[in-house]
Amino acid sequence: MTSLLESNLTQEDIARALTPKRPILQPIGSPRWKQAAQNPLVQKWIEPLRALAGNEIAEPMPALSDELYRDFFATGKRLPFENAYFERRRRFARAAICALIDGDKKWTDSALRKLEEILSESSWALPAHVNSPSGKDPMHLDLFACETANLLGEAIELFGEQMPAELLTEIKVRLRKRIFENYIYKHQDFFWTKSSNNWNAVCHQGLLGAALAAEDDVQLVAKLLLISKRYLPVFLDGFGEDGGCSEGPGYWQYGFGAFSFLNEQLETRTGKGLSLFDNNEHIREIANYGPRVTLANFHFVNFGDSPRDGALNPALLEYLGRRFQSDLLRAHAYRNFQRIEQTGINLHGQRTDLFYLLRLFLNAPTEHSAERSLEPEDFYFKNLEILIAHGRDQRGNLWEFAAKAGNNAEHHNHNDCGSYMLNINGAPVILEIGAPEYTKGYFGENRYDYLAARTLGHSLPIVNGHEQAAGLQYAAKVLSAEMVPDHVEFSVDLTNCYPAATGCNDLVRSFYFDKRKGCLRVKEFYELANPESFETSIITEDQILVGENDARIVTATCVLVVKPFDETIFAGVQAQEYRDQTGAPRKINRLILKPARLADQRFVGYVIDIGE
Repeated sequence: MTSLLESNLTQEDIARALTPKRPILQPIGSPRWKQAAQNPLVQKWIEPLRALAGNEIAEPMPALSDELYRDFFATGKRLPFENAYFERRRRFARAAICALIDGDKKWTDSALRKLEEILSESSWALPAHVNSPSGKDPMHLDLFACETANLLGEAIELFGEQMPAELLTEIKVRLRKRIFENYIYKHQDFFWTKSSNNWNAVCHQGLLGAALAAEDDVQLVAKLLLISKRYLPVFLDGFGEDGGCSEGPGYWQYGFGAFSFLNEQLETRTGKGLSLFDNNEHIREIANYGPRVTLANFHFVNFGDSPRDGALNPALLEYLGRRFQSDLLRAHAYRNFQRIEQTGINLHGQRTDLFYLLRLFLNAPTEHSAERSLEPEDFYFKNLEILIAHGRDQRGNLWEFAAKAGNNAEHHNHNDCGSYMLNINGAPVILEIGAPEYTKGYFGENRYDYLAARTLGHSLPIVNGHEQAAGLQYAAKVLSAEMVPDHVEFSVDLTNCYPAATGCNDLVRSFYFDKRKGCLRVKEFYELANPESFETSIITEDQILVGENDARIVTATCVLVVKPFDETIFAGVQAQEYRDQTGAPRKINRLILKPARLADQRFVGYVIDIGE
């Protein structure tokens, strides 16, 4: 194999590798789909999908009216348009999967009708990504315009022989004019080509995947790949040498997942002539990031805008495990397939589209074998400055602890340097809110007015009434990160994370996690030029009972006891409200601690253990 990214290839070299045209996906009626239809897991998953798709045969697709396109500009709300937009793609996906598994013409007809409606949309980009009061820009290439391109390209491979000639021609023309030539002529104008975040990989996968699947002109496809050679390495530069992803596991799965599946498309299309993965050990490290930040019971280390829990895409993990011959990735793939077997597919999730369902159904395991061993791994991501540790105390309780240093200009940043999280027996107790509802304001100048992104929404100090500030200069400094079999110590200097007006001369937070005893000590040393106030907090969704000498966090499986050090006192419990990523109202409880004598002491602290 030849590395597309690391070899000095010409357009002609790439064009030769693309010849002859090799299919990436097998069309409807092929042995591959007949084999998938016999898989017991697929047979289980298809039943609810088939029932929903049957109801949708005669139902009209959710409308994308001009008014709905304009709604984001008028209100700043994303969900009204996006709920309808993604439901249209999910309905197509459901009909298409039923057609591929069942081979019944009624499903194919339903899928092609829905495909025509998606093709006819006046703008494929989300209004939140378009700089126009109309909410429309037919030539704007955002995440979802590119995803739509890949959808259409893969639909041609799957259903091309059954498509009306007019529809097939229209799809190819729209892809060439709206996507491929648009990228060739304007690639330098799209911010994401120079970005190291998920946009780079997702947009490139969408447009390149569509070209690899649907475009017959190999010179055109070669030109697209040649241009992408200069931009895709920028995406990889966004990861630490150890594979750390500052966007968190949700966006790792999204961005690196797109990059990985693009590699599969490229290697398949070129008969393993060209690759994005070949000869790149950095990519192998990035592949391990998802498992490393996965905690018990399908929870994540979710600093920043990342979901608190959920299954990582098992088809992605399975592909990475197969491609890298990794037992760790294969074990996580199997575990996540098992979870979806138990819970069923979330048919109304935003990502339950054709791209996801195709790969889920084609890669589902056919055997029920014993659970693969998954020993949790302590890990310190040096570039991210995130420490993750696991321990089982003498009473058998599972402790999972993570803390971060970092800076306040990370991808999907929260002002959260020094924050930490603690899961007990597979449940978050001291938690990170993660991603809230996405609105115009949250991605604008008011971002740090939202609880999820501001210091107030994290288990952190507020100093002289000041929270941390946003920006690269507001960065923590790691003083120590010691990881040994029975304990971990993590100490970070947070002095520069707060604005100068705070008057903070020194602020150091230290953690000591004793794995065998099952306790966590948190201590803050401070020096203020003009002491006015200092408080620190613990964030939880569970009930907090404050007693005379301790506070108790009452969870479903245990009672966590917070014991303040001498000269540290409780200052009450404060409820704070926010909206989660679905727009639903949620609440956290904030246990506040402060120094007993602000001006006369230099520290506050507490110990956390499990009560009898």
